[in-house]
Amino acid sequence: MEDLPEEILLRIFRSLLPYKDYASIRLVCRQWERLWRVIKSWRMNTFYDSLSSSTSSVSIHWHLIDPPTKFNLTPRFSHSVCYVDSKRMLYMFGGNRDMATSLNDFWSLDLSTRSSFSWERILATGSYPPPKCSSTFIDDEQGNLILFGGRSMIYIDDIHMRKQLHNELHAYSLERNSWKLHVNFNEPGPICGHSASMVNVNNQKRMIIFGGCTLTNDQSQQATPQNTNDLWQWTDIQTNTWTMIHVNGIKPEPREGHSQFTLNSENILIVGGSSLTRVCRDVWIFSFQTNQWTQIAVNNQYPNDFAPSNDDLSYLPFCMIPSSNILITFGRLKRHPTEHERHAYSQYDFSHCDKRSRDDFLAVSSSVPNSSSDENDERNRCSTISKRSQLPYINNRYSMMDLSSGFQMYRLDLSNIFSLNPCVTWLPSKCTSVFGSPSHSSLYYSLIYTRSELILFGGIEKRKLNLRREFSDKDNRFRSTSSGTLAFITISNIAL
Repeated sequence: MEDLPEEILLRIFRSLLPYKDYASIRLVCRQWERLWRVIKSWRMNTFYDSLSSSTSSVSIHWHLIDPPTKFNLTPRFSHSVCYVDSKRMLYMFGGNRDMATSLNDFWSLDLSTRSSFSWERILATGSYPPPKCSSTFIDDEQGNLILFGGRSMIYIDDIHMRKQLHNELHAYSLERNSWKLHVNFNEPGPICGHSASMVNVNNQKRMIIFGGCTLTNDQSQQATPQNTNDLWQWTDIQTNTWTMIHVNGIKPEPREGHSQFTLNSENILIVGGSSLTRVCRDVWIFSFQTNQWTQIAVNNQYPNDFAPSNDDLSYLPFCMIPSSNILITFGRLKRHPTEHERHAYSQYDFSHCDKRSRDDFLAVSSSVPNSSSDENDERNRCSTISKRSQLPYINNRYSMMDLSSGFQMYRLDLSNIFSLNPCVTWLPSKCTSVFGSPSHSSLYYSLIYTRSELILFGGIEKRKLNLRREFSDKDNRFRSTSSGTLAFITISNIAL
């Protein structure tokens, strides 16, 4: 090995995973440590640059692992996940198996052992959280994972159920492998669908939560759901103090199902979600210096061109890519570019999305049997669609959309969010191809950024059993099943 040229060593190191292998090679000698720094920088810069606002083409690779037969892990959605980089571990709690059954199992996934992936159930001691979904689960960066809020369905009798919201705050100690319930009478109350992130406010770590769904009693003492736009902070395990943050000026519309990110020690950002009446497509920033919310303009004349549809946006999680000022999410594929898209983004290739291509696509799907619950019909439909000819690759131009994949990557550019005229921009899809993507998109999944890769898990798969536009009410059905698929997503020239 000492006689190998550095070019060969770099080639080998490019195939290593950025977890345990990286920690090992840097300990061999000074030369390997220097090469490790080179390859680490290359991997991260390649990933960031590929997802940035540049117009260079990129191929997204998916590595799918289906858990039902391997991991004995119940498929789920609306679960809670947290990644701890120091341990190279992904932690997952609870979620829903179906619309009426919540879970409270606790699992970990060691990302260092990619060749022998297996979820490991954690049998922790202490005060265990109840079954629930739609909770927040974050790392307090002090050796604890904080689980707060959530909801579950409880049976009133043999037939009827009602929604139950939770206000418990549990802390899981990574060192002691135990849960602890922290009781405080000044908490926000039972809540679900809220957002949370850690912020270093005045050199002190704080958990900031915003929004969510609460239950209020009406005049007939019946509990009704109501969204909130309150902003709360929680200190830490030692003091265990909740405080509502007084907001000056306007507030975002009350919402749930949104995503929240810490931009720096002075600002947090929220995006997405839904109110009781509409899907929220706005973006807001809160400043801890002025205690004010500021709405950020979405700098697209037609913001829906490259953004997820209203049907999906309130159910999709966003993920922030550090150092790139990009938010990523994955939603259902859009097949119909508008005339505005073709004119405004003429450098993109829309040839496979023209009317003739769509007519050919629908003509192929029209030969599929009518909507049916028979699994053979579903397999026949998928095999028929997959037989259509592949789209030709065009040099120096790239396809905005790919009809063969169920998932499309959506990117929200935040690079101008602190400029004189702050704005965010939905960027065109820049994927020339998507390899290994699931054939159907999901909602209520989890999406986490680790080390130059994204990890997507679970969700609800919605499979439309008839692609034709003309169908009866009986045929217009969706089969919704919870998914246990684990997906690793990265750029084509980075090792999976």
